[in-house]
Amino acid sequence: MAQALLKTMSRDQQEWENQFGYERFIHDCISREQYAYTQGEQRGIEQGARYARLEDARRMLKTGKLSPEEIADITQLSLDEIQSLQKNLSQ
Repeated sequence: MAQALLKTMSRDQQEWENQFGYERFIHDCISREQYAYTQGEQRGIEQGARYARLEDARRMLKTGKLSPEEIADITQLSLDEIQSLQKNLSQ
């Protein structure tokens, strides 16, 4: 009888550990998914802002009223990037 009780208690303990492990696994999956979503969202915002700066620089170059140095300063893009845009526009 003692062995049967020990087996039942062990099974209950094992069942409890299994359930606890499963819940931890689910929690970890949700946390990873939320982290990935947040990182993806942040990258998307950064890419969108960069795209907007590039478009602004293109428009400024088309007007011909500002120098590449001024455009680089305004858009916070590198002078090399502005010069590359300028070459692409002239082609």
